[in-house]
Amino acid sequence: MKFPKNKQRHFLTDSKSMIGLSWPEFARILEINRTTLEKSYRYEYCNLPFSIFHKICVITNTSEREVMQFYGAKQVDYIPNLIIGRKIFGENRTKLPEINIGFKNLIPYFDVSEIELNKYDKLKNLKFPEELTPELAEEIGIHIGDGFLSKRKNEYRLKGDKRERDYYEYIGKLYKNLFNLDLNIRDYSDTHGFEITSKGLWEFKNKILGIPAGRKDNIELPDIIRVNDVKILTSFIRGVFDTDGNVYFRTNYGFKRYYPIIQVALLSKELIFGIAEILSMLGFDPYIFEEKGGCWHIYLNGYERMRKYSQLIGWNNPKHLNKVKEWKEAYPELSKGVKI
Repeated sequence: MKFPKNKQRHFLTDSKSMIGLSWPEFARILEINRTTLEKSYRYEYCNLPFSIFHKICVITNTSEREVMQFYGAKQVDYIPNLIIGRKIFGENRTKLPEINIGFKNLIPYFDVSEIELNKYDKLKNLKFPEELTPELAEEIGIHIGDGFLSKRKNEYRLKGDKRERDYYEYIGKLYKNLFNLDLNIRDYSDTHGFEITSKGLWEFKNKILGIPAGRKDNIELPDIIRVNDVKILTSFIRGVFDTDGNVYFRTNYGFKRYYPIIQVALLSKELIFGIAEILSMLGFDPYIFEEKGGCWHIYLNGYERMRKYSQLIGWNNPKHLNKVKEWKEAYPELSKGVKI
């Protein structure tokens, strides 16, 4: 709905008075957030959706047509990509810091000559990277997210959701490039991925990369990642967020799934703070939150962080890419500059 200046405020105030309710009570009846009603709509930071207008007319037993005539209001085409961002509390005006990498270490090279190979490794002609590359940094992030290095059997497992088969095709190609491995990626009872018993791969991950075996509840950011190189850091973040992260779009102010949020959740506080340190150096200004029960979250909220993430880090997991693509189609104006 589009009202002349100050008329939307009068309509809401008059309607509230007609039914004798407080603002919180009025918001409850309309099934919207009190702040949204009392501030966003009342003070005309954004236009009143027709669905809310219709509900108010029903509650007050008034004619929509007569109300529109009295207040000079009219129903207009819903163009959310023009309304949102211009009207809503500066959500589209965040200024993020510049990139400032504080790590001093240079990209390391590895001595892989002492890695012991088992019969399987030799048959497969297993190979190992001899320096930290962006591809390897992404694989380390994937391991941190979905991987598990067993303490007992030289076993490594990487498994995710069954709906992520396309992403695991990408992972298969990544392992072929890095280790010359042809993985047997398949469905398990509740997951999709692979298991591999390889003494060479186990030693490379544990002894060269410094990734501990066993549960990841208290795992820390691998020291190998603490280098002064933007491509290494962004590739690592992409691996973590592609596996354990999420992209979603919040509904607010009566608008459906418009506000972007990139999030990751992990059990390890030390790891979350290590990842947040990298994101801060990359200029994302992340928000850290501890969920009741001990799970830790990082949130990257808003349009500027979405734009920066898409341009600097991006996604290789189609699950995330498809969500961003749908959002861009729904809100082309808001999503300007977001790459997929």
